[in-house]
Amino acid sequence: MVFLADDTFPYNIFYGNEAFEEQIGQGLNERTLLGLGLDINAYIFKEELILTHAGKDYGFRLELPTDHSSNYYLFYKGKELRMHGLPPKKEVQQFFKSSLDLIAVGQHDYLTYVNHASLPILGYDPAFLQNTSLCSFIHEDDLERIRPIWKSKGGADQLGFFRIRFIDKQGVYKFLDCSVQFTEDRFFILARDVSQKAKHELNLERRKELMKNVGSLGKMVSWEYFEASQEFLWDDSTFDFFEKESQKELERQILEKLKNKNRQEQDVDLEFGSESLKGTAQLISSAGNSAVWVGVVWDEGPRKALESKSLLHERLILNAPEPIIISKGDGQIYLCNSESKKLFGLGKNQNFSHLKDIEPLLTSNQEWRSWIQTAINGENITHFSSELLSQSGQTHAIEIAASRLVEEGENYVFLSFRNVSEKVSLEKTLEENSNFLMNLTEQVPGGLYQLVLDGSGKMNFSFLSKGIAAVLGLKQEELSGFSDISMAISRVHPLDLPQLIMSSVASAKKLEPWQCQFRVKSSSEPSGYRWILGAARPQSLDNGDMVWYGYLTDISQQKEFETKLDEARKTAEKASQIKSDFLSMISHELRTPLNAISGSVYSLLQETPTDQQMGALNTINFAVDNLIIMINDLLDFQKIEAGKLTIEKAPFNLKDLVEQVIKGLSFHAKDSKNNLNLHLFGGLDVQVKGDKTRLSQVLNNLITNALKFTKEGNVDVTAKLKAQSSDKISIYFEVKDTGIGIAPEHQERIFNDFDQVKPTFSAKYGGTGLGLSITRKLLNLMGGAIGLESAEGVGSTFYFELTFDLVKTATTNGTIKEFSHAMDLSSLHLLMAEDNDVNALVLGKIIKKWGYTFERVINGQEAVEAMKTKTFDCVLMDIQMPVMDGFEATKAIKKFSKTPVLALTAAAKLEIMEQIEACGFEGFVAKPIDAAELLKKIREVIHQKNQRA
Repeated sequence: MVFLADDTFPYNIFYGNEAFEEQIGQGLNERTLLGLGLDINAYIFKEELILTHAGKDYGFRLELPTDHSSNYYLFYKGKELRMHGLPPKKEVQQFFKSSLDLIAVGQHDYLTYVNHASLPILGYDPAFLQNTSLCSFIHEDDLERIRPIWKSKGGADQLGFFRIRFIDKQGVYKFLDCSVQFTEDRFFILARDVSQKAKHELNLERRKELMKNVGSLGKMVSWEYFEASQEFLWDDSTFDFFEKESQKELERQILEKLKNKNRQEQDVDLEFGSESLKGTAQLISSAGNSAVWVGVVWDEGPRKALESKSLLHERLILNAPEPIIISKGDGQIYLCNSESKKLFGLGKNQNFSHLKDIEPLLTSNQEWRSWIQTAINGENITHFSSELLSQSGQTHAIEIAASRLVEEGENYVFLSFRNVSEKVSLEKTLEENSNFLMNLTEQVPGGLYQLVLDGSGKMNFSFLSKGIAAVLGLKQEELSGFSDISMAISRVHPLDLPQLIMSSVASAKKLEPWQCQFRVKSSSEPSGYRWILGAARPQSLDNGDMVWYGYLTDISQQKEFETKLDEARKTAEKASQIKSDFLSMISHELRTPLNAISGSVYSLLQETPTDQQMGALNTINFAVDNLIIMINDLLDFQKIEAGKLTIEKAPFNLKDLVEQVIKGLSFHAKDSKNNLNLHLFGGLDVQVKGDKTRLSQVLNNLITNALKFTKEGNVDVTAKLKAQSSDKISIYFEVKDTGIGIAPEHQERIFNDFDQVKPTFSAKYGGTGLGLSITRKLLNLMGGAIGLESAEGVGSTFYFELTFDLVKTATTNGTIKEFSHAMDLSSLHLLMAEDNDVNALVLGKIIKKWGYTFERVINGQEAVEAMKTKTFDCVLMDIQMPVMDGFEATKAIKKFSKTPVLALTAAAKLEIMEQIEACGFEGFVAKPIDAAELLKKIREVIHQKNQRA
């Protein structure tokens, strides 16, 4: 069996004789070596191989491709290894007759047998070629090449592979790829006609030669055109080339150009519709109507871009803002731009032809040639200076920079000139300014210095002004030798030395300005030291050194003043703390009995008192409320002064809040025999975000004052919409009375702390003199301002305007609605932790009035134990208790129980709010306890707990 396969992947089997086809070929799904399951790389160093197909093993001899002759793998002498007999002679003869390739047997240089393929391939009858020397048919160049193969009979393996040109009956050379097997007295030839392939390879070489000659900078593509078949053959680079260009359009334009060419033309230049495309064509065969052309098309864009770039560079130099001259190595001027002509005073049409033309214009003309020669011989840029006397008669100081450029083996000198006349003038001015600054440094108070830290870590003063001597207590003659930093450090107070060194190191590391206050020795000061302020800015130099530029000044008097001021501040802070502690203590001590009174009154009011008892109880309640207001005023004043009072932002209904305030003061109005009227305008029934407690406090203060200073008159409260946007609303509030009024000279005074119009007012009307002061400050914190219009004997009008954020989603009016529809709150069991018996008695009565049950413990430890053994709906926890306070008890309870805990305390809310939140309290009720507020809080926290569950 014989078959041939390409030498490129996937190694297509392009020929197989009948024996191969019958036994192997017709059973292949893929006619490749891969289809045979053959890895050809495993046999590149072997002459024989065995392959398996359809369960049978076949042995073949293998001939590999050579570099100069064949480009295929030859598999021959194939046979089934399990067959022991040969085919009949008839079948062998039939194989030779039916083969499409030339198969021949010969001796020496002639053939003894040729199969019938010689007729269609070469035009010769087999008998014509037999017993005839082959040398006359083979091209003489190829004959010389194959003679060594023939003489050696294929060498050690007795095989030969080569390509020859064999002349056919028409006199045309055909290219044959031959495989020869030599024996002792015979040779066997298998030859295939590869004329078309050889011609294509030859044409490809011509195309490559054309591409090499063109040498385009852009993309290129080669082609062949066969006139007989009117077909184009393009090379593999067409994919990249025809991304932008149309292949069919290029072919049309090429054919049109070839058609219109002169008959004698063998080479044709091609022009295309695209300006960036160029081409050339060459006729390589013109036999009859079968002319063959090869050609190249390339992109001229990169070359044109390069030319354009070169022109741009030349224009840039010609139009550069600096004078530039370029000369050749022999001194001939290659380029001189317009700025050079201006500098040397040349006219528009005048030019230098040689560098020697410049010599007479320079004051340093003797050195000019040596400068140029140095630039030609050196590789670095050289600089030199001279004075120029231009042809216009002007003298300029110039700096010249020269460098060498070697291009295509020729030296060029690039010269740039700079007119530095202004620079020279500036240097003179700088020298004068330097003298001025030196004089200034000697006259300014204090002293200036320059400190250098070199690469070795040594620090020295490189400059010290005369003022340094006075600052450091030195004599002028000592200053000249005062350079080492250690001399200065030795004068610094030992306690200040660490700070001085650490701040200097930090400044050096971070390159940040340095400033430090320290003491230095002084014989003139009683303490033996004087205070110095030092400041400097560091700079890192290119050589690695660090430099500080700074000053030192004496601040002893300033430090003395600061010491006195600090002592005064500490005294004031101590007094303020004493006042704060006193107010906190007083408020706590007052709230505790008030809690008992308020709770007792609440209990009595729930027991259906007589009208006479009701009046007495209301009077007590009113007195307690006034006392609570007075305490709250003191506490609020303390918080505002300490900057600890903050304004909350929580949702509430504006209309409901104002109505609640008026309702709460209706008894006061009735008691003072005044008419309290509320005027609410439209648009106020909205949900807003703000501090409803502080707004209620402001309105309470203003209305209470109006009722206090009005007798049998009218107090009108007005609230109306001022402005509204999509998310904001502005409300105008006004409290107007028909009371005693305020004289103009006293209208500002009433807003002062602890101040009233007359000293007798305190005795007559009561109060602390803080109400209006706190009101103004609260309004300022809420973003508003209080206004006043008043006249003695007529009355007063207080007004203000506040802006609130609108709540976009509907909410309740800030109070917790009854939850009886959602859950049963009629029989709650509470735990009361209260050490004060009076407070416990009052609170117990209130709880019983609600119909609830409770158990009391007297300290936090008992509260924790009770929670571990029993079940409660809510815990009412006093903050200040013995053994364990309310904070610690609540922390312990929260570790094992989710029962809500409410804090009860007489302390100011702001002072303990952070602790309350940290410990896990669900709510807070201040003493004296408002029973309604406490009930609302209990129901609220229990409802929230049930919702979470």
